Amino acid sequence: MDTTLRHTPTREVRAALRDLGPVALGLAPFAVLIGVTGVRAGLGGGAGVLSSALLLGGSAQITALTMLAGGAPPLAILAAVVLVNARFLLYAAALEPWFRGQPAWFRWLGPQFVVDPTYALAARRDDLDAAGRRRYWLTAGTGLLAAWVGLTAAGAALAPVLPATAALDVAAPAMFLAVLVPLLHARPARAGASAAAVTAVVASPLPDGFGLLCGIAAGVVAATLADRSSR
Repeated sequence: MDTTLRHTPTREVRAALRDLGPVALGLAPFAVLIGVTGVRAGLGGGAGVLSSALLLGGSAQITALTMLAGGAPPLAILAAVVLVNARFLLYAAALEPWFRGQPAWFRWLGPQFVVDPTYALAARRDDLDAAGRRRYWLTAGTGLLAAWVGLTAAGAALAPVLPATAALDVAAPAMFLAVLVPLLHARPARAGASAAAVTAVVASPLPDGFGLLCGIAAGVVAATLADRSSR
């Protein structure tokens, strides 16, 4: 018997938007940084907004905008973007069940939204049938795209009044927090995140980023122990 839940379209759309909320909030500083970078690199606000619509990937956007501002040749920029986004191949492989047996139009359109946040959201949704996966994925993907482009435009508009380093200081931690939040429903994930945060704060005075490395190590150990104890 097929035990997969078949939700109503409204319920799946609501679930996607609800799950996307904290992710978009965490990504806001990074998206704003994209807009700021485009303006301060002399490329104009349109460059950041356009890259958000086409790439939908902060790391690749920062790389491309920085290289464009430095006068790098197009092929070098393209190669750098491909290299930075290579991790999405692993995400796509893990998400293969979401695209298996889907209509051709979805298999062509859906991969545009394979990025860190959507992967994290989909990884915890194993209760949907094929139609439910389409609705959830497209709602989360288009919602993320709209938020990302809008926040990038806001960054471009605010670039003249924002402090030089304010967005940069919080962008990377916020991005990883946004990816982590949807996964905190499991006890090992909560234990790992808590141990990593406390250790990183306590060890922050250590030089050369060792405090962050200590936090990562503590998080891995705590999550592993919690996972073993829960079996």
